[in-house]
Amino acid sequence: MVLQRFKAKPPLVLAMGAALVFGAGGLTFWAVGRRNSLMQGLPAGANAIPGNAVLVASLSTEESRWWRLRQFGTPETQGQFDQVLADWRDRLLTEAGLDFDTDLKPWVGSEITFAVLPDRQPGASPLTDLATTLTSNVVVALPIDNVGQAQQGLGNRLVQAEGIGENPYRGITIQQIEGSQGTPIYGAVLTPELALVSPQVALLQQAIDAFRDNRSVVERPGFAKAFGQVERSRALARLYVDVPSAVQAVANTADPPIAASRLETLRTPRSLVAAVIVGNQGVALQAVSWMDQGPLVFNTSNRANQMPQRLPASTLIMLSTGNFQQFWEDFKAGKQLSAAFPLQPEEISLGIQSSTGLVMEEDLLPWMDGEMALGIVDPPTPRRSEAESALPNPALVMMAKVSNREAATATLSRLDAVMADRYRYRVETVEQDGVSITQWVSPFDALTMAHGWLEGDVVFFTLGQGVADLIVPRPNRALATASAFQSTTGRAPRPNNGHFFMNFKAMAEVGNSLLLPPMPTEGLIGAAALEAIGVTATVLGDRQVRYDMTTTLRRGNRPGPLPAPAAPEGESPPEGEPSSEGTPDAGPEAESGAE
Repeated sequence: MVLQRFKAKPPLVLAMGAALVFGAGGLTFWAVGRRNSLMQGLPAGANAIPGNAVLVASLSTEESRWWRLRQFGTPETQGQFDQVLADWRDRLLTEAGLDFDTDLKPWVGSEITFAVLPDRQPGASPLTDLATTLTSNVVVALPIDNVGQAQQGLGNRLVQAEGIGENPYRGITIQQIEGSQGTPIYGAVLTPELALVSPQVALLQQAIDAFRDNRSVVERPGFAKAFGQVERSRALARLYVDVPSAVQAVANTADPPIAASRLETLRTPRSLVAAVIVGNQGVALQAVSWMDQGPLVFNTSNRANQMPQRLPASTLIMLSTGNFQQFWEDFKAGKQLSAAFPLQPEEISLGIQSSTGLVMEEDLLPWMDGEMALGIVDPPTPRRSEAESALPNPALVMMAKVSNREAATATLSRLDAVMADRYRYRVETVEQDGVSITQWVSPFDALTMAHGWLEGDVVFFTLGQGVADLIVPRPNRALATASAFQSTTGRAPRPNNGHFFMNFKAMAEVGNSLLLPPMPTEGLIGAAALEAIGVTATVLGDRQVRYDMTTTLRRGNRPGPLPAPAAPEGESPPEGEPSSEGTPDAGPEAESGAE
């Protein structure tokens, strides 16, 4: 989250907002003829966020939702996450002498919105330093639910800002509070329901302009529609990202630098909104990505519905698409998030051509315009007589629904010849349950590959000994019935445009596969805390794609109080006063609201 990156440099923007709601000049506002700043379905204060915002993050202030999130993980990852929350609390509240329960909870609304804007300071290049951008180029929108409570506790914190030029600015008084290092934080109350905070006067003025002139992110094409398509009532956080600007911000600070050719595919005008939801088994994200303008459009067909039935339940990693031909074209054009893959389409095409002599666009794509899946499965257990000498067994399955079986058969025949003549593999055909399987066996029987046809003009290719037995003629138990797959993809639309699935829990128990990627062992995303992840893509229209991502997590210990605030240098922390600000031990009452 953006908050994790906040340093003390523009300190205590949240604290400033707390003090801001009552001060010299009172609650200056003009609301006649304006839309409510807490517009139905949109992030709080969205109509005061400038339209050029790179990132907008709206975070829930409901403590029970954060408590539920803290239930997941191992004791180690729970402790790390609690420390992250404590750091945020200290930076945004404790260092200003504020307490969430006392100073914020009585009046703040149900969510607080943070927006990252391009740098407009003289001589600065937009988004040239990601860390600086996230810590200083910020406007915070704070909804006010109870003006009286705010006035009662925070009436003497503010002074009118001086030396900033026009003030009031367009009829709105800009005020300030000194930060922990003497750096002022600026803010303004727009209406009785909304206050804004920023470490930069120029950004605060931009937000006031956006609010007054109807030039906010709300006016961005597709913004309101997209937020209406993701969950709101149960969201822990809601996000908006201007993808090209965000990618450029990351690229500007990447080490090593990101190649310009890879960036180009991600610069197509597109935006993304998302909602993060905490459920009984883990965390879900609903996202909608759309293209604002231009000639590029999506193919609106959603034809992915067979492959989870054809892959075995022992599948560890799976990637599928409803139309490989369309997927490849979108991949090359940068219309899908797959443009961020480490390998680029040109590299893949060159690799296939150099190793097999086949040209992707001429020999493969013409008949690969149906559903396709690629899966890494749990390697079959070797027969007892082979167990002692068995080498690590790769276990890969590829399947594709073909539109021209004759052309596909001709391509496979060419591959048979390449394997026999160039690589000296033994090519042989066997029959299994009525299915003809062509096997490629390497010298010394070290590696076995196979291909053949399944019912419905589905061609398959396998890598590894005994892997074909898992899918021919059909799996004994399909991936679609596996609990890990159902829990991570079961709520996604059917049919759809494809899945990405990883079973971390099962992968941790596999020791003889050459294809599995290394799993993270430390940090908040350590494999010990993750069980499975599923991502489903669904085309909503010619310019919209929906992504449903669910991560199931290990349930850990009952959350306790957060770590106590760090004592100022030279002082000892108070004894017997553990802090639980903002994340009380909500107990079973919080859990009862879970899905």
